[in-house]
Amino acid sequence: MERKPMTKAQKLVLRIGAITAGVLLTLLLLGFVVAPAILRSYCKLEYREWIAQYSGEYDLDPYFVSAVIFTESKFDPNAKSGAGARGLMQVMPATGEEIAAALGVAFDPEQLFDPETSIRFGTYYLREQMNRFDNNPAVVLAAYNAGPHRAEQWIADYGFDSKGHIAYIPFSETDQYVDRVLLMQEVYRLLYRDAFAAN
Repeated sequence: MERKPMTKAQKLVLRIGAITAGVLLTLLLLGFVVAPAILRSYCKLEYREWIAQYSGEYDLDPYFVSAVIFTESKFDPNAKSGAGARGLMQVMPATGEEIAAALGVAFDPEQLFDPETSIRFGTYYLREQMNRFDNNPAVVLAAYNAGPHRAEQWIADYGFDSKGHIAYIPFSETDQYVDRVLLMQEVYRLLYRDAFAAN
């Protein structure tokens, strides 16, 4: 079949398409080299020795713990929420007091600003919720954010979806929190794949 010669407009569209494809390919290739460095500057990983230690002690994925810390405080040990949660893992003073009693240690709410204490208490609490909710990370995160009694009520009211997540979370903040932490867990695993090699 004989082809008709291309119009100027058709040639221009092809040229723009080729340039765009070239730019996108270049950005994609650069992304493999540059993006991890840029992402690491935003998704920092500090206190990894304590994350490794207490994740190991409480049988938790250290990337999961890192993602919780990032989402809760962006690794700011002095973070404090409007509700009064404190430190890296945003533990409430009342919860901190209960954890301290269970661990048999003295407690002052100001200790929650100490990075090691925050990680120790936060991981202890995560393990408690893992035990309570059959090691289901999505449900544990809902419990961590909104409280275990609410998570239990939502399970009773709405059941689970096909992924094993609570089928409906009426608190949009908690719903987004669960998705964000699970996403960040994989981001941390990709960015810092050898950070916890011994775990």
